[in-house]
Formats: sequence, C-alpha cells, structure tokens
Amino acid sequence: MRKINIFLLLAMLLCGPVMAQQTGTGYSTAVQLIDSGRPDEAMEQLRPYLDYNQYGKLALYAHYHFARAANKNQQYQLAKATLEQLLADYDWEKEDEALYLLGTTNFALNQAYDGLSAMSKIDSEAIKEEGYRASYKYCSNNVTVSLLVAHYSAFKDNKGYSLALKEKLLQQSVLSSNEKKLLAELCNMNLDGKAGEGMSLDREENGILDVAIVLPFNYQGGTGVRSLDGANFVFELYQGLDMAIKDAKSKGLDINVKTFDTERKNAVVQKILSDPFFNKADIIVGPIYPEETALVSDFADQHRIPFINPLSNIKETFGDTDFAYLFRPSTEMIVDKLLAYGRKHVTGNRIAIAYSGSTRDELMARQLADEASRRGYRIVFNEKVGSSSIRGFLSKVGLKPGMEARADQIVILSDDPYIASPTLSMMESLSVNTPVFVMDSWLYFNFANFDMLEGNDLNYIGNNTVDFSNDQTEDFRYRFFETYSTYPGSNAYLGFDLMNWVTATINSAAGFDFRNNLNRQGEIHSGLGFGLDFKGSQSNQYVPVLKLKEGKIEEIK
Repeated sequence: MRKINIFLLLAMLLCGPVMAQQTGTGYSTAVQLIDSGRPDEAMEQLRPYLDYNQYGKLALYAHYHFARAANKNQQYQLAKATLEQLLADYDWEKEDEALYLLGTTNFALNQAYDGLSAMSKIDSEAIKEEGYRASYKYCSNNVTVSLLVAHYSAFKDNKGYSLALKEKLLQQSVLSSNEKKLLAELCNMNLDGKAGEGMSLDREENGILDVAIVLPFNYQGGTGVRSLDGANFVFELYQGLDMAIKDAKSKGLDINVKTFDTERKNAVVQKILSDPFFNKADIIVGPIYPEETALVSDFADQHRIPFINPLSNIKETFGDTDFAYLFRPSTEMIVDKLLAYGRKHVTGNRIAIAYSGSTRDELMARQLADEASRRGYRIVFNEKVGSSSIRGFLSKVGLKPGMEARADQIVILSDDPYIASPTLSMMESLSVNTPVFVMDSWLYFNFANFDMLEGNDLNYIGNNTVDFSNDQTEDFRYRFFETYSTYPGSNAYLGFDLMNWVTATINSAAGFDFRNNLNRQGEIHSGLGFGLDFKGSQSNQYVPVLKLKEGKIEEIK
C-alpha cells in the first residue's frame, strides 16, 4: 500500500509541469499580444495566470508581463503596483528585468527618486547598462539641476544620471561652489562612475618647459584667431605673453608652448583638458572667467600642474587648491597692505569707501570694511557708486568748498573710467588734503591730466603696476610698437611680465618644482613692474602704494 502511494505521488509531481504547460497556452498568446501592440487584450488573458497557488513560477512571469502590458497601455500606477508586489512577495529569478521595468514605469510617472532607486538595485551588468541609458534620457529631459545635485551622493554610480548632471552643469553660465566641485568630480569619472580611475596623467619629464596657454580669445562668440584685433583684451594679453616667450627662446631656453581657445564654453574647456599636451605640461596660464577657472584649477590640482590666472584678484574662483595662483594680489592682500600703509602714513581712523558694481570691487569693499573695523578704524561711508553718483558721494564726504572733510582717508575701489573721470575733475577744481586711494588702473586712463592735480593727496594702490620709468619698460614699448605698429596696453605689459616671471622661476636649470622655487625666490623686482613676492603665497604679496611726482611714479615706503 505504501509503494502504491509513493508511485501516485511521483506521478502527480511529474504530471504537474505538463498540466501547467497545457494550461499556459493562453499565457503565451498574451505575451505575443503585448509585442503586437494589443496590451489591453493581453492583460485580460494574463489575469487568470496571476494566481501563484495554481500556476507557481508561471504566475511570476505572468505578473511581469501583466505589468509590461499595463505600462504599454499607459496604466502606470497599475504596472507599478504589480511590479512592487512581485518584487516584495516573491523570490524570482528575473528580478533585474522587473527592477528595470519598475524604474522606467516610475520615470513615466515622473517619480525620479523611485525610478533611480529601482535602477540602483539591478545586478546584471547588461541590464544595468540599459538602466543607465534610460536614466540618462529621463534625467536629461525631465529633472532639474538642483534635484540632480541634491541626490548626487545617492545615485552617482548611475552612469546615465552622472552624465546628465555633467551636461546640465556645463550648460550653466554660473555655478555655485558646490556645483563646481561636483562638475570637477564628474569630469574625472570613467565609465563605471568611479572618480579618478583611469584618468590620472602619466607625467612626461623631458627637461623642456612645456606651457599650456588656455585663454578665451573668442569671449564674445565665434571661433578661430585670425579675425582677432588689438581691441580684444585677451589677444592683447597674449601678445605680451608671446613676446616674452620669443625672448626666452632667443636666450636659449628650451620652451614648448601650445595655445588653446576656450571660446567661453565650459564644454570646450573640458575638451581642451583631454588634450595629450597636458600629459607633459609644466604650467597652465589662463583661463580668466570664474567658471572656466574653477574647471581648470580643479584639473590642475588633481594632476599637480601649477595653474595661473593672469588677471583676477579673486582667489575664491579656484577654491581650496594648492596648485592655483593669481599673478596679481588677492583682494585680501590688497586690503591688508592698504590698511598697513594707512596706519603708517595717515592720521585719523575714519575711512570712507566707494566701490563700483564689479564682483571684485564689491567683494573688496566688504573685506575692507570688515578688516578695518577689526583693526580699530571707523567706516563712515561705504557706498556703491557709478558715474552719476560719485560726485554726490565725494560731496557727502566733504570734498567741496567750505566743508570740512568727514573722513580721514577716502578709498575708491573701481577700474571704471566713468567713475575716475568725474572724480579727477572734481579734485582738479579743489585742493584736497584728505588722502584719496584709487586703483592703479587710473594711471592708464588717457583723459587724466595728473599735472593739474598738484596739491592733492592722490595715491595709487599697486596691482602689478608697470614702472614706466624703467629702462626695460621703454625697451618693451619700443619693440612692441615695432612688431604690432601700436603701443602696448595694460594687458600686454601684464602678459609680458607674467611669462618672464614663469620662465625665470621654472626651467631646466632651476628645476620644475614651481612652489619650491617661488619660496626660495622670495621678493624680486619684476621686469616691468615694482616687484613680485610669492613666498608662501598663491598670489602676489607685493602691493605698493604709489604717487606721481613730477610726472614719475614713485613707491611710498
């Protein structure tokens, strides 16, 4: 009797799968209906097969295809509920397919977080790649930058998510400090989404000074350099750099230079940084604008290549990095030197500050007010001014006939000629005993008649100022005119001085450790200017206060 029972049990177990296959003929037809564009009919035929107790594993497949049909029929909530039940209640061998379908269903419902969460649980490499593609398409078209940034840490391993975020950040003209850091990380990801792997540069040591010049020649749009002229301030800067490079070569220096145009496009900057020349570059000069500067400084820091912003005074543009430099003094350094000079040469503690609307001037005015207060000064005026309001500001401070000055020193932070012109005109008509401090850019304005300002205490804050009484400066002016049939502008002087400084600091004789060489070099007299000092600093610490005496610029110690 026991043998018969065992025989019957075995027969039932063997026959079970056959019976299930026979009853699954409707299931097979339903799957075909989905692919032939009749999902609603497929759903009706699949409903009987959803009973796990009756159909076992076949029911799990039925759940999946039922959800697929609902998705095709745009019944996304039904598809989502079906898939979530399948994944939560059963251990199914095709779980990754269900997760992918759940992810795309959530995307269709515009539920970004749920969709990305489903994609992140996929194990199969092939299906994971499909998930990346779906994530990229959805995130590119439907998700804001702020949301992508907010959830970056959770989904950065999703290659499609990261690529969509990278492209959106590159399209933005202004980036927050956090966005700049994310973009730098994204730009150094390999296809597996792991930062840094496969991206480090194998540095080539060749005994030659290799210089990458990365500048926005076409900052107003366009491409190429053939149409650039002297009115282009970046091209003017390059002319100065190029003359110094030619001088270095004529003296026997082994120097190799490659020039790149960023076109004021972040995507172009990223393409530039993938150029093989950076495998051997010893130093990078430029770019200039903040968002480009942030990208290059992060790259330079990662690959330990010194990078120099030639024009800026704002060190915040390159964040916390050991390899980024300002050729000019930082705003903090200017403030420190100005206050130190005032403590030594100016009587009284009342300061009046006027500043233009530029980013640098607003930042420096804020820093000056804060630091002056800490050092015991009293800020009596601190106002943003323009061409139409500077006269009113000076009148309020007391620069008008019969009125006693209400400040012991006046600081005007601006490179704007439309602020300089009315200021100088007003001072020309008065005899101003109150010390007035302005940026050295005022020395370059062609309308300024400084001879008529005798009796006024006008001081110029050094910012890599050119010493026009220097024989080297006169020689440079002559040679520049011979080459370009025009006299150099302020940016040409700056470019020439910068490249002379670079070639004197790192070369085959001195070695290519830029930081160590700067520390050893200390304070030096620059070729065309009054001095440079980068010892222990990433910006020029030499900030002289200058006066015009008998037509000559003199430093006041």
